Amino acid sequence: MISVIIPVYNVEKYLCECLDSVINQTYQDVEIICVNDGSTDASFSILEKYAAKDSRIRIYTKENEGLGGASARNYGLERASGEYISILDSDDFFEKEMLEKAVKCADTTKADIVVFGGYEFDDKSKTDRRVESILKESALPEKEVFSYIDCKESIFQVSQGMAWNKLYRKSFLDKHGLEFQNIKYTDDAYFTFSHMVLAERIGTVCEGLIHYRVNSGRNQTSGIANYPDSSFAPYLKLKESLVKWGVYEDVKRSFVNCAAVFIRYCYDMIDRYDAFEYLHEKLRTVVFRELDICGNEDAFFDDWRTAMWVNQVMEYSAGEMAFSAARAHGSEDSTTAILRFRFPYNEIARNSRIALIGERLLGRHYYSQAVLSGYCDVALWVGKENPQRLSYIKTMDALKGKEFDHYLVAYSEPEKIHACKSLLDSIGVDRNKIVIGGQKE
Repeated sequence: MISVIIPVYNVEKYLCECLDSVINQTYQDVEIICVNDGSTDASFSILEKYAAKDSRIRIYTKENEGLGGASARNYGLERASGEYISILDSDDFFEKEMLEKAVKCADTTKADIVVFGGYEFDDKSKTDRRVESILKESALPEKEVFSYIDCKESIFQVSQGMAWNKLYRKSFLDKHGLEFQNIKYTDDAYFTFSHMVLAERIGTVCEGLIHYRVNSGRNQTSGIANYPDSSFAPYLKLKESLVKWGVYEDVKRSFVNCAAVFIRYCYDMIDRYDAFEYLHEKLRTVVFRELDICGNEDAFFDDWRTAMWVNQVMEYSAGEMAFSAARAHGSEDSTTAILRFRFPYNEIARNSRIALIGERLLGRHYYSQAVLSGYCDVALWVGKENPQRLSYIKTMDALKGKEFDHYLVAYSEPEKIHACKSLLDSIGVDRNKIVIGGQKE
């Protein structure tokens, strides 16, 4: 028998589709454990209607603890009695043969875990997209059944840190006694990655068997700005466990790459500056060091862009990074970024002749916006440093003896802003002509 655990919280819009996908599986020997996590909508009523028609559905209700679904999953695990465990989020849904194919693989290979592929289901367009990273076949060893020993440098790239595309042997879970981490977001990453290392036998079904709903407003990144620590908390705990189990050095490269890629994903998705700044400073001062993400050669990373991002976080301020980071995931975030760090059109009139002060990322973005839009004339661009020795960025002395309509300061650090103001004061610039970009003092 398979125990399918479904944490339920305010999902009246999607719950029927989820339950139907389990009830109508070709493999019927299941118990469906629905943990109502304090829902305030019609979710509980929907569960009661389904339970009245199908005796395999068991409903439990608990108080919501204000974090993610971890406590509900753990609650369900304690009450599961099946030989295998499947965990399904209540806004997602299975392919009809998912359980049958996963159990067949588990029985044939005697696997502790079976990993299968999946789709992102776009709730707005109602379309599916097969996502390679749910099960990355290129990272698999050429074996029917394997363990981390067979792919030490890619074990955490085999599958993303989600529980819903895996079937677990219950005796294996009971042996190790791990729980879902009680944090707001990414609460299944520690549980999932830990078991991928602890499993002696891992099997795979290289088919898309689950549909993960996106663009519904419910997925983890929609609120990551309120809980930025969730981006790295699972990896701090995972590293601690890997060290305790004596396997960290074996899987270090895979771990560092996995942690860096996911943290960057969250970093790029944050849409509020105070949270972005907090996370940026936390990464560069504490987290990168504790997770061994900084101090590596670029070749240590699987993707040169990850290496470049790590180096930029360590070198640049939050203000300088925010525009680039927010652009990474498409037009919606570009809009957010432009509104936050766009050229200060409301303070500089069209066709103005300006001096741009700032050679780093923020200055470059302002220069690009001004030049590409043709909004105004950047008559002079100066900077305190010019490590790339770009001919068009002059030294600060070039400001002397020249007049401009505005002097745009493209630094975000208060000390640099203050130094620029002092310099401009010393050469007699009218303070009404000075515009401070980026993060205001």
